[in-house]
Amino acid sequence: MEIEKIFKNLILIDFALLILIVISSINQPKEFLEIYQYLDKGILSNFENFRIIISLVLFFLYLITLNLLYRFISYGKQLYLFLILSGLVLNYFNGSVIYTSYAGILDQIGGMVSGAILVLLFFSPIKNNFR
Repeated sequence: MEIEKIFKNLILIDFALLILIVISSINQPKEFLEIYQYLDKGILSNFENFRIIISLVLFFLYLITLNLLYRFISYGKQLYLFLILSGLVLNYFNGSVIYTSYAGILDQIGGMVSGAILVLLFFSPIKNNFR
């Protein structure tokens, strides 16, 4: 029972981190926006609208998936893994990125929390709750 509480708290932390990451990306310093124009653009820079649409779809699917995981709905497990891998691929094709120290810390903590959720989903007794 204790592991379920830890799992649910990790999901809530992941949700809170996601909100904080969105807020920090909205409040980037003006200098960062000027530097972005000199960075390596990535493959998806030629398809700006496609990139924005895919990013928004993945964002909202991620929110839905966190809800599915919190309620132990079976297909949330596979959807979460798919979204994590899709996010990694999208980040690879997006090109170079600059982070503030605050956003960098949030990104690293978010990666650790996502990794902990994945470990609990596939290698702990929590996996039995998703049947």
